[in-house]
Amino acid sequence: MDVIANDISKFNFNPRVITEVRAEHRGRRTHSVVEKSHEIVGRDENKREIIDLLMQSSTQENMSIVVIVGMGGLGKTTLAQLVCNDQRVVKYFDLKMWVCVSNDFDVKILVSNIIKSATNKDVENLELDQLQKLLQQNLDGKRYLLVLDDVWNEDLKKWGQLITLLPAGANGSKIFATTRSIGVASVMGINSPYVLEAIKEDESWDLFESLAFRKGEEKVHSNLVAIGKDILKMCKGVPLVIETLGRMLYFKTRESQWLSIKNNKNLMLLGNENDILSVLKLSYDNLPIHLKQCFAYCALFPKDYRIEKKLLVQLWMAQGYLQASDENNDLEDVGDQYFEDLFSRSLFQEAEKDAYNNVLSCKMHDLIHDLAQSIVKSEVIILTNYVENIPKRIHHVSLFKRSVPMPKDLMVKPIRTLFVLSNPGSNRIARVISSFKCLRVMKLIGLLSLDALTSLAKLSHLRYLDLSFGCFEILPSAITRLKHLQTLKLFHCQHLKELPGNMKKLINLRHLEIDKNNRLTYMPCGLGELTMLQTLPLFFVGNDCEESRQKRIGRLSELKCLDSLRGELRIEGLSDVRGSALEAKEANLEGKQYLQCLRLYWLEQKDSLWGTRTETAEESEEGSEAVSVMESLQPHLNLKELFIANYEGLRFPNWMMDDGLGSLLPNLVKIEISSCNRSQVLPPFGQLPSLKYLDIMQIDDVGYMRDYPSSATPFFPSLKTLQLYWLPSLEGWGRRDISVEQAPSFPCLSILKISHCSSLRSLSLPSSPSCLSQLEIRDCPGVTFLQVPSFPCLKELWLDNTSTELCLQLISVSSSLKSLYISEIDDLISLPEGLRHLTSLKSLIIDNCDSLPQGIQYLTVLETLDIINCREVNLSDDDGLQFQGLRSLRHLYLGWIRKWVSLPKGLQHVSTLETLELNQLYDLATLPNWIASLTSLTMLSLEECPKLTSLPEEMRSLNNLHTLKISYCRNLVKRCKKEAGEDWPRISHIPEIIIRE
Repeated sequence: MDVIANDISKFNFNPRVITEVRAEHRGRRTHSVVEKSHEIVGRDENKREIIDLLMQSSTQENMSIVVIVGMGGLGKTTLAQLVCNDQRVVKYFDLKMWVCVSNDFDVKILVSNIIKSATNKDVENLELDQLQKLLQQNLDGKRYLLVLDDVWNEDLKKWGQLITLLPAGANGSKIFATTRSIGVASVMGINSPYVLEAIKEDESWDLFESLAFRKGEEKVHSNLVAIGKDILKMCKGVPLVIETLGRMLYFKTRESQWLSIKNNKNLMLLGNENDILSVLKLSYDNLPIHLKQCFAYCALFPKDYRIEKKLLVQLWMAQGYLQASDENNDLEDVGDQYFEDLFSRSLFQEAEKDAYNNVLSCKMHDLIHDLAQSIVKSEVIILTNYVENIPKRIHHVSLFKRSVPMPKDLMVKPIRTLFVLSNPGSNRIARVISSFKCLRVMKLIGLLSLDALTSLAKLSHLRYLDLSFGCFEILPSAITRLKHLQTLKLFHCQHLKELPGNMKKLINLRHLEIDKNNRLTYMPCGLGELTMLQTLPLFFVGNDCEESRQKRIGRLSELKCLDSLRGELRIEGLSDVRGSALEAKEANLEGKQYLQCLRLYWLEQKDSLWGTRTETAEESEEGSEAVSVMESLQPHLNLKELFIANYEGLRFPNWMMDDGLGSLLPNLVKIEISSCNRSQVLPPFGQLPSLKYLDIMQIDDVGYMRDYPSSATPFFPSLKTLQLYWLPSLEGWGRRDISVEQAPSFPCLSILKISHCSSLRSLSLPSSPSCLSQLEIRDCPGVTFLQVPSFPCLKELWLDNTSTELCLQLISVSSSLKSLYISEIDDLISLPEGLRHLTSLKSLIIDNCDSLPQGIQYLTVLETLDIINCREVNLSDDDGLQFQGLRSLRHLYLGWIRKWVSLPKGLQHVSTLETLELNQLYDLATLPNWIASLTSLTMLSLEECPKLTSLPEEMRSLNNLHTLKISYCRNLVKRCKKEAGEDWPRISHIPEIIIRE
């Protein structure tokens, strides 16, 4: 100890600086889904009361606001999630949107996020006036619920800007906000918000007991129960604190461990949010030493940032935080375990998982993030605004806002992490980079000059380098001087043509992450010497041109010794493999036991799907070579996903055609075969025991899936989704005729999609289709019969360009349909009488049929009806029976229909109708006087109805009509002109009128 003390004095070492520099953060992002594993106790009454508030309608205004106010950790977000997912709320609102606001109240960003939540489309690049138009298009006439979670804004002007842009929607629309501040509610015009209190004592105990004790354990450790109740009193009903302590104590059974928490005096200060932080710090104090620095490092990310697990492990590894207890353990495995440990202690949440239940990413709760920041103090800062004075002891810096320049003061600091998501300028970066001598992690987004890239070679300690979205064409060889580099990322480098020829010098490289968004055509020779490489998602097989030989391209054999590869490997350019089987064999795919996904791509075949062609002798030889190559590309039995595209072989390899395929690839879950046009027989995929997803598309000559196995052998025992697209020669499952009883069972099939299979005549579907929920058949006009007894669980049926016989058959055996789409079935005159049994059908679309089938009147729960492009339909003189029975219809779309002089009379009885859209009804001459009977109508759209000359006087009676759209109806434009038009008095009461000439 004396030696250490002397060294401290000798080298001028200082303890960790207390001063905290905390730049403005972006805030968190939440979503509307309640996690299944989340314990929810004590909020039933709150949930009921809030739902009642949301479902209250006002006669004075269409849209109103409900605000929940409460301190952090009380579960406002969780309560909002519960409310939004309640079936009463789901049914009441036409549209639900969820936006997490946090403290960055940027109106344009908020509007973009609202539109994204409503449409699932990114609109970040649009201007505000364009965004406003999109808002109008998607919210007009709808009773919507907009959740604004975690609002901090107390600026009345900003709130006014947002509320001005929002359409009022249909009557009953709501804005539902959560906040920690009464001031926020006041800015929103709510003086009496819903104040969320702590949960009650008995409810607190129920929550704590379920987390702190294994089932029945509380009876064994009665002494801990008494201590636990004392601890619970100090939690004061804050769910987050209860959950944190409960999970922390779950692993502990010694009384001293529980008493140490009970006696912690900081717990007595639970009067405000700062005191909550002291409680949460107990979770940190109880972490093993190796987890403490890993947790604290997460302060590098902004609040609510979705942290990718793989990224985080790579960063921990670069900083030297991962310590393997056994030399045989990979650091990545150690990092994965660290991540799982932190997640299990509730320091991470909202896990996003892949299809195999592996965690891909997570978030940190606001309070947990505050905890991490309180620990690292000024060693980690997130810059969202320019900071002039940088703390002396700063080690880790992230710039997550593109407009923030890089502080000059950083150049003289001992920075170990630099995350830059902005573009502070190529020249400035070049000058600054070489000064960061201690840097271990660097992420740079944007333009970097060749000089800037070359200067990276001076950063001898660098272990993680992310140059994604770079605009450089060549990665300079100077990069290979980074002997310690472990991770190199080159995603979306669209101009990149060439990697350094001496990549093999990066002897510690473990992750070379690169995608298809570049101009690479080959990999450098010597890449195979990087035997520590675990990530190589893309490998290019170069061709034999002279230029390539001069550049010493890497052949497929470079993969030979890379047996530690994990995740996905995509091999492009297999048409250029030399030496056929020998070179492919040297790739040793069969020895790569950690690969989960293998993608094999030949050059794209230009003549596929466009008629027959005569194969040349050269092409025939190429086909034979392709088979030889494929024979040598057999993967390891651990493989989960296999993709094969543009395969040139005359047949599939023997290892795929083997009747023992199920034992060769027992873990295969997903297969996609596309554009393999020279192959005529498919492998026996039905034998694969774990196969869940099978896509076969664009194969010209395959006539059958394969002969059925014996009755003792299951056929696709695990298959959930089957998609067959563009198989013009497909005639059926197998060559031999079988009875319905002998048909393949597909015991787990839930989704079946068949498209453009012109030779298909009949198909034996599952004999016991208890799982099939979605069936889609498109452009298979020859199919007239499916061997199937019934579809008791079918929810969605899509029929496009199929026979009438098939349509009638499928509808008659599908009793649970909720959605039905019928298109291009010209001779369909009537739907079957059995339509009466479709008591669950809510959506019906009839598109491009010559006539409107009879029987619609039986669909009493139908909510949405679209009739499109049915040219010969004429219901102008209909007696009303077709529409009279539609007692639940809310949305009706009629488009591209001739011969309709007026609307069907039966519509006047559909009092539930809320939206009516009339598009390209070229013969429609008038709207009927009985339109006043549509008392629930909130939106009326008239588009390209050229003979419509006026609006009826009864338009005045549509008191709930919120939006009227008139587009390209030349006779109406003048009559509906504001103040001056003859029809203006009839529509002046409508809040929103949109007229396009």
